[in-house]
Amino acid sequence: MQKIQFLFILGCTLFFTQTHWAQFNNGYGNNGRMSQMNQMGSGPTQSAPKPPSNEETASKVMENLKTELNLDALQEIAIKNILVQSLNAQGVIIKKEGSNESKSEDIKVISENTDRKILELLNPDQKDLYKKIIAGGFKKKKKK
Repeated sequence: MQKIQFLFILGCTLFFTQTHWAQFNNGYGNNGRMSQMNQMGSGPTQSAPKPPSNEETASKVMENLKTELNLDALQEIAIKNILVQSLNAQGVIIKKEGSNESKSEDIKVISENTDRKILELLNPDQKDLYKKIIAGGFKKKKKK
């Protein structure tokens, strides 16, 4: 009986000692922390996902406008170019230094100019629909 108790205690001691050393060497001890800090710059790093380009954003907006306004090919190309130019200008304004109030005013002016240019390309029926879409805001369609 004593032999079984001795082996059981010896096994438990070895088990807990083993897990202690494993944790100590994997970053919970001083030596592990130093090795982790040295490895921080050497491994592959994950960067933030890239935001979609202005072309991609304009394409997504054009998908909605094309179906809702029944645009022809010429209107589609012209409006997409206007949207890309507008998004580029807004990106420049956002990146420049200055107060948020002046940036929001500049973006509002660009948005109004964009709407005006788009309305020039639409026929009267399309203009009414476009004004309703703008008043309601662009809503993302939920996928089923």
